[in-house]
Amino acid sequence: MNKKNWFFDLDGTLADTDPDIRASWKAAMADIGLVCPNFDRDFVAGPTLEEMAAKLFPSIYTPELGAHLRERFGYHYDHDGFPNTSEYPGVIDVVRALTSAGHRVFIATNKRWEGASAMSAHFGWDRVFERLYTGDMHRDNPAIGKMRKPELLAFIMREIGAKASECVMVGDTINDFEAAKKNGIRSVAVAWGYGTEEERAKADARVAAPAELLNLA
Repeated sequence: MNKKNWFFDLDGTLADTDPDIRASWKAAMADIGLVCPNFDRDFVAGPTLEEMAAKLFPSIYTPELGAHLRERFGYHYDHDGFPNTSEYPGVIDVVRALTSAGHRVFIATNKRWEGASAMSAHFGWDRVFERLYTGDMHRDNPAIGKMRKPELLAFIMREIGAKASECVMVGDTINDFEAAKKNGIRSVAVAWGYGTEEERAKADARVAAPAELLNLA
């Protein structure tokens, strides 16, 4: 068996984070005075906060609005303790099995560093995964800055010294699969996340249950 570097998305792949994300979004919009009648219909967890804000408010979106939303969202999300977030059953067991078999496992997410690291500690993922990587983890470093998912995967590969052929991206939305493709990485779509069937069709492989990931190792 060839040992691989497995990159796991967080929202919709490791855990159902949608309820707490939506609650914090609504609180942030209320703080700013934004109204989005179709929020529950149009919102999707997974894209960056700025990407989703531009989609929800196309006529008024500016980088300044995105930054304001990010600040208010972060305030609410980082202080709630994730009361409505739950792990998808069996996923972390598979991650442990991959580690036991000699694979390396990482979290690669568009989620903010503060929220992702707090959640990782809350669920004990920091004791299961080798490292957490987020797109904004080096936002204050002018040489790196904020990274979208394609740039994040490229950054991880450089940091761990891995070739694309040695990596696998596991995710639930098209952002994961397109980022993997841009880096020459094999992608796997999970059936339990937030992506549509059309999105999952963009991945190189699909699994209906966590244990099926072991068949791809």
